[in-house]
Amino acid sequence: MIIDDTKTVLLLNGLIRVLKDSEKGFETAADAVDKAELVELFAGWVVERAKFGEELKQRVKTLRATPAEGEAPGGELHRGWMGLRAAVESNAVHAILAECERGEDRAVMAYREALRTEDVDAQSRAILQRHYEAVQAAHDRIRQLRDRAEYAQA
Repeated sequence: MIIDDTKTVLLLNGLIRVLKDSEKGFETAADAVDKAELVELFAGWVVERAKFGEELKQRVKTLRATPAEGEAPGGELHRGWMGLRAAVESNAVHAILAECERGEDRAVMAYREALRTEDVDAQSRAILQRHYEAVQAAHDRIRQLRDRAEYAQA
């Protein structure tokens, strides 16, 4: 099968923007909480998302294209909604975790869709699979924390 690098580049550039949004969302979340456990987790995911974004940018360059810059459309809106929701909820930590889960839902879906795409070369697919597993694990961890009694909605 002949792979069309144009489709792969478009797909990777879309994920670069999703990762940038996720990175910024986790930065916002880390700044909004005072629980050391959460600050550490969010900060780790900031670093992970930045690393994933750089890896995809390098892959796009390898495919002789220009990597995307900036965030996905709606990214700024996501962080704004997160701040608003956290401010009005009676339990800010729960609200932040719930909003982080919502943001990660979007990232998980973007990676799932990317992995369903047939016209992706094997090297790019391997990178996407590894990223997907980490993003899904973060999503599941956020949900687990959100549902924990100490962070549960009052």
